[in-house]
Amino acid sequence: MTQIFEISGMHCGGCASRVQRAATALAPGATVTLDPPRLTLPEGVKLDAETVNKALAEFGDYRAEPLVG
Repeated sequence: MTQIFEISGMHCGGCASRVQRAATALAPGATVTLDPPRLTLPEGVKLDAETVNKALAEFGDYRAEPLVG
């Protein structure tokens, strides 16, 4: 099952680039989209929101929340 996080604080291409760098460091193959502002982990990778948020904090004021449903 693919894990998806909604990302708050991401408003432009520069933000998406920073979030992408953080995501790739955690899970190579992760993808980030600006509209909608989401982070999608590769199939088979499972991370909790706390781990993702720690990585994002190093790049800016971004926050990840698991997308439910």
